[in-house]
Amino acid sequence: MQLAIFGATGLTGSHVVAQALARGHTVTALVRDARRVSLSHPQLVVFGGNPTAPSDVERCIAGADAVIHCLGIGGRGDGTRTTLISDSVVVVLEAMERQHVRRIVCMSNIGVGGSGTWFANRIVIPLVLRWLLPIIADKERMEAALRASRAEWVAVRLPSIIAGPDAPVRSSIDGRGIGRTITAASAARFLLDQATSTAVVHTTPSISQ
Repeated sequence: MQLAIFGATGLTGSHVVAQALARGHTVTALVRDARRVSLSHPQLVVFGGNPTAPSDVERCIAGADAVIHCLGIGGRGDGTRTTLISDSVVVVLEAMERQHVRRIVCMSNIGVGGSGTWFANRIVIPLVLRWLLPIIADKERMEAALRASRAEWVAVRLPSIIAGPDAPVRSSIDGRGIGRTITAASAARFLLDQATSTAVVHTTPSISQ
């Protein structure tokens, strides 16, 4: 399978690339700075470019069977409004339509769509994790764009992502009953699985360790 990956230099995206190659997939990655990709592999092509520029996005997904969108703003961001993720996904969806690519798997967040616990959504995030609010708002716009598209989409809602080994994950349809963290390796495996599975297409599963 040929995969187009956005956000390949991030904590989770780098694991997605490595695991995809280990499974025998061909990977094309669009990153803002190609020098940050140290991995070299005969089935990996890396383009430097802008994830919201139609020409760069089109170049990345040409010939792809599926897209995995792991783009982030980098850490916690600066707490101000951002549209990077939703803007990029809109451009990707438009390019997918032109290129006849059907499947897209996106990283989303616990808290989007009211997922997670009442305590987290009403107390912890607004009062303790205020920096998350602009990110959640942007992921809300991203998920709305996915729902309005004709793509086979999956938006995986993730809690805090940490370093660590791949391990079994818990999944929830509403974000309740899961833990507060997940390792990047585990998140990457779940995201990659959705590129070929039809089990959760057109849904927003929440996962954790």
